[in-house]
Amino acid sequence: MIRNKKLLIAILKSCFIGIVICFLVSICTAGTGPDLQKKSLDFVSIDFNNVDIRVFIKFMSNLTGKNFIVDNRIKGNVTIISPQKISISDAYKVFESVLDIHGFSTVQSGKVIKIIPAPNAKSDNINTKLATGTELPRDQIVTRIVPLEYASANELKALLTPLIPKGSIIISYRDTNMLIVTATLSSIKRLLKIINTIDIQSIGKKISVIPIQYADAKKLTLSLSKIFAARIKDKKNIGDKNLIVKFVEDERTNSIILLASKVETKRVEELIKILDKQIPKGGERIRVYYLEHATAEKLAKVLQDIPVKKDKTETGQQKIPLLSQNIRITADKSTNSLIIIADKEDYPVLEEVIAKL
Repeated sequence: MIRNKKLLIAILKSCFIGIVICFLVSICTAGTGPDLQKKSLDFVSIDFNNVDIRVFIKFMSNLTGKNFIVDNRIKGNVTIISPQKISISDAYKVFESVLDIHGFSTVQSGKVIKIIPAPNAKSDNINTKLATGTELPRDQIVTRIVPLEYASANELKALLTPLIPKGSIIISYRDTNMLIVTATLSSIKRLLKIINTIDIQSIGKKISVIPIQYADAKKLTLSLSKIFAARIKDKKNIGDKNLIVKFVEDERTNSIILLASKVETKRVEELIKILDKQIPKGGERIRVYYLEHATAEKLAKVLQDIPVKKDKTETGQQKIPLLSQNIRITADKSTNSLIIIADKEDYPVLEEVIAKL
């Protein structure tokens, strides 16, 4: 009786998987005639949400016409996100990438392809496992297809590879100019933010990754964005595309990804050198002030002349210093702004002087 029950469950499971495969394939091959059917197969959608990897393998077999022999050790679930349809050849590349990240490989054996566990699987180095009912969805391993409009797939791969966690995979395809990224969902979301910022029409611009040593990359990115946005708003600079600068922070590596011309890249790097300083425990803060009327260089000199040392009066008594000694004021001529590093209690004095001048 128990044997019959197990056999019945196995048959029902096989039937269910077969129905799912037939449904998926029917979607890809829907049409009103042979020509439409062939046309629909040229580009397919391969969105899968946490499906059994054997279902995915069966789907690829029906799609490509390839015969697979699947090792009994091939187990697990996969998630693939494809925002738009891709060619069948690209779909097979995605298939290989998915197998690779999960520690499996393909071996051609005559007219069939064996799918077996890879001896040195990259997934051995992945800290997170496939999402289960108790795990956070953000830790689920996902394969994302990222079509690029302007940026070079090979260039972006070189840029992003150092930014991904160990064990993740980025594959670039020059022919279709797309990336296939397999990593945790949280890592993919972070990479997409970077890609969306720099995948723009950018003739004559270069992409740079600037590691930040002391400052917080996210806060520094906000400050830099404000500085260079103010420059673009200046009437003298309207229409000058060379001044367009794009910033995006990578919090995991505490780096700033920059898209700018060579001239602007140099300016940004010089500005970061000023701002990226180690802050003592005395509570220093960095602030940037954009000036509308005064000249930054002249105002910097005025502020630097404010007494910071305790001078004695004629009666021999000590004056209370207006500012602490640990203060630094730098003028940025190109943005007509002041970059000030000072103690928190110094800013009310500085801001009062700036407002009056």
